[in-house]
Amino acid sequence: MKDFMLIAHSFKVSKYNDKKVNYFGPLGLLSIAVFAELNGYETTVVDMTLRQNSMSKVIESIGTEKPVLIGICAHTENIDLVLKSAKYIKTKFPDIKIAVGGPHASLDPKYCMSKFVDFVVIKEGESTFVELLEAVSSNQSVIKYKDINGIMYKEDKALAKSNVRPPIADLDLLPLIKREYIGFEVYKKRIINLYTSRGCPAKCIYCAATALSGASYRTRDIDNVYLEILLINNSVKQEQYEMYIIDDTFTAIASRVDRFTGLIEKYKYKFIWRCESRIDVINQEMLKRMAASGCINIQYGIESGSQKVLDGIRKNIDLLKAREIIDMTYKSGITICTSFMLGHFCDTRETMRETVDMIRELYEKYDRSIEIFLSYNTPFPGTWQYTHRDKLGLRICVNDHSDFTLTDPVVETDNFTLEDQRAIYYENYIYTFRNTREGLDILRYNPE
Repeated sequence: MKDFMLIAHSFKVSKYNDKKVNYFGPLGLLSIAVFAELNGYETTVVDMTLRQNSMSKVIESIGTEKPVLIGICAHTENIDLVLKSAKYIKTKFPDIKIAVGGPHASLDPKYCMSKFVDFVVIKEGESTFVELLEAVSSNQSVIKYKDINGIMYKEDKALAKSNVRPPIADLDLLPLIKREYIGFEVYKKRIINLYTSRGCPAKCIYCAATALSGASYRTRDIDNVYLEILLINNSVKQEQYEMYIIDDTFTAIASRVDRFTGLIEKYKYKFIWRCESRIDVINQEMLKRMAASGCINIQYGIESGSQKVLDGIRKNIDLLKAREIIDMTYKSGITICTSFMLGHFCDTRETMRETVDMIRELYEKYDRSIEIFLSYNTPFPGTWQYTHRDKLGLRICVNDHSDFTLTDPVVETDNFTLEDQRAIYYENYIYTFRNTREGLDILRYNPE
């Protein structure tokens, strides 16, 4: 018998899914799991994005382990699947409490609160889930639901919402993630993800980072991060693997990058790694040190080839600087990944063609040294553009959350249609699909 089960739910089937896609572990759930274990709760983590974990097997595990609380992670594109699964689980096990957390739960908690869901956990869940476990296990004699910050729950058949839980100020107080909950064997292409910070200092109107993690940029001590990498190396028992630092902007604080590369140089433990960055928080010296320490790829979010559009979406970057940094990255020996989007609120057919012109330029100049991802602007709930969509003239043209995948357009304005976006995308397919077919591993697959 286990006290607690956490489920990473599957997504709808994508044409990109196959057995060779990279596996990126559910770091949020793994962090919650190890924090609950530290507080005395035996925990199981089930990742339904892995093909072997079908719903029938999940039901079988629930029947065997009989947890007092089940937490399910929900994203916008799979929230309706999550709610169907919650109904199915509750029908089979009516006495087990179910909590929904994750990005969509934080962005639109009321939508997640179906009759088959007992709690919605809003924003960071480590402390919240431990307190919920205390409340459920003790029938609220230890702590009452109303005293648990960061949840929505039912009280006298009505919805109640507790006080907001402040972000975790010191991330170093959290225990290191235990990937053993999932098992290292699932990392098929030997890319292991980790985080070194939460939040993002930028204010882009299309991004949910601020709504999810707060406006403050919180970091782990870089020595703590390096120790986690050593722990992974000791556990994974593979000759070669790659670390993927998933921070929105790993290079935001130069001194942390210097310390990280310095530790790698000092202790002579070499591994290959990649990260995400912005072109306004990186320079030639930093790139040189990153390359020497094993960095093989940096992702830059450019998002548009039109300076007017970039200014409109508050990206706060300059395209001349972007070209300069991309070239600098290439000359340092690090491959480049760039991302662009069509369909920003201030886009027109002409500005979208500026975007694909820049994509073509990069493709022809850097060839196999650059990966180019082109997707569609998608106003996720909680983002500034979603909240202000009427003022911006954005019309959302779909009713199903599962369509919020970035792989098909979902918005129109007076200046462009869904078909305009598709036409411009497919006219330039050759410049992106060569890499995208292998690279869009962020798309989950349905294990059924």
